[in-house]
Amino acid sequence: MTDPQTAIEKIGMAAAGVSASVQEAAHEAKPTLERLADRLSDSISDMAHHSREAALETRKLLEHKTQQATSTAEHCIQQAPFKSVLIAAGVGAVAATLVSWLVRPRAH
Repeated sequence: MTDPQTAIEKIGMAAAGVSASVQEAAHEAKPTLERLADRLSDSISDMAHHSREAALETRKLLEHKTQQATSTAEHCIQQAPFKSVLIAAGVGAVAATLVSWLVRPRAH
């Protein structure tokens, strides 16, 4: 039979060896992990910058399209005011019908 003290000493020595190996691996990996963290930070900053630029471009495009639609509508109203009034009345009637249809109680 093995001596209990010897088994405990062996386990303690093995644990100390494992602990030292883990600390050494962590120490060696630290520069690599720091470089990885820096690259990730740079990538996230780049993505945020590109997202902001894309949002600004989309905003400019939306403003341009809105201005175009407004200009086209104004031109159509100036060219055919009576037709424009009839179209607006029709759209209003359809909207009022849809709203009244949506808000009325339904029998279950």
